[in-house]
Amino acid sequence: MHEMSIVESILGILREEMVKYDGQKLKKVTLKNGRLAGVVTESLQFAWEALIPGGEFDGAELEIIEVPVKVACGECGEVFSPEHTRCMPCPKCEALLGHKVLEGKELLIDSIEVDDQQ
Repeated sequence: MHEMSIVESILGILREEMVKYDGQKLKKVTLKNGRLAGVVTESLQFAWEALIPGGEFDGAELEIIEVPVKVACGECGEVFSPEHTRCMPCPKCEALLGHKVLEGKELLIDSIEVDDQQ
C-alpha cells in the first residue's frame, strides 16, 4: 500500500511546517485527492490512523476532499466532468481524444488548523 509512504511524506512536510507555529498543536489537516491521482482515500485515512497515535500529531484530524475530474475538450474547448475516466466523450462535439485535464490529478495539503492555545 503506497498510501502509507504518502502519509509518511505528508507527516514530514507537516513537521517542517509546524516549526512556524512555535509549539502549537496540530488540530486538523485537509488534503485534496484528485480522482486521477491514483491514491485510495480510504487507504490514506487508514495510514493516517495507523501512523499518528503516540506521535507529535496524536489526535489530529484528517479530512480528505475528493476532487472530481474536470477536462477541457481538445477539439471545441468545452469544459466538462466526465462520468468515466477511460472514455471521455465531449458532451458538445463528442470528441474522444486530446482533452486537457484541468482538475483531478492533484494530491496536496490544502490547509492545516492549529490549536492557538498553548
